[in-house]
Amino acid sequence: MRGSRVMSFVILVAAACFGGVKLTEDPAPISKPLPGDVTGTITPAQQVAALTAVNRNTGKTYKANEFDAKTGKFLFKALPGDATYDICIQTADGRTIEGIDLSFADSRMLRLAERRRKDLHLPPERTQAFDTDDVKELQKFVEGMKDFMELRRILYLHGHGRRATLLVELMRTREYYAQKEAELIWRVELWYFENQFGGWDRVPNQEVLLRRERTKHDVWRKISLEYYPELSAYVDPIGFCKPIEFKIPDKPDPSRGRPADTDPELKTQTHILGLDEKEESTSQPASSPAEAG
Repeated sequence: MRGSRVMSFVILVAAACFGGVKLTEDPAPISKPLPGDVTGTITPAQQVAALTAVNRNTGKTYKANEFDAKTGKFLFKALPGDATYDICIQTADGRTIEGIDLSFADSRMLRLAERRRKDLHLPPERTQAFDTDDVKELQKFVEGMKDFMELRRILYLHGHGRRATLLVELMRTREYYAQKEAELIWRVELWYFENQFGGWDRVPNQEVLLRRERTKHDVWRKISLEYYPELSAYVDPIGFCKPIEFKIPDKPDPSRGRPADTDPELKTQTHILGLDEKEESTSQPASSPAEAG
């Protein structure tokens, strides 16, 4: 029986090939993204010692093609489109200030899936508002964790309807197996959560490691690192990117990262973003001419 089905399939393929029936593929639902420039101004310009941009998904880093040391205007030329780039600043006084993309994991795939549902006239994805109760539940989830890292601090919590992105600092200061001298472990990660019909669950195997140090306390205390969402640039599918305008703060902000010479157990307020947003707006970065049409 199985052999007859195989033979029938072969006959049909042969008939298609030799009987004048042309086999074709459906056209791609979207066109290939175009490259675009990332531009903007960072002031005070004299504070900028180095300027790069990183794609957190690919890990590829780009050097600025142009930077005006007087005005602070910069240019990253022809970066691949439909992608997000975090601008990273090394300051003259030794601070590191980086952009952070707080969109949800695989946001590009979510946009493509939404487009495909429309093309096939399928119902839209389930939506829900993101409110303060969701914030409290996510904070409780992180605070109640029992694992190797005994200190956890949420820097940013961005709601995307029934999804959420968290930027979390993690530390292990207590003794542990294979510890060398009095060293600690320090990490900064992006975590992703989904609400499954009433309860929040962390998305497995989707965390993004931004920074990891296993070092002595005195070396770690020299680190100065801050994250700002406004330094994250999205190049859309037609190559458009909204210019970035950023002023380097006079002093490090503990709530946005880890200033130098601070104690491990640092208490700060979490930056909450995306309250009351609807899900349909969460998988799409900042608007551009491509979306207006």
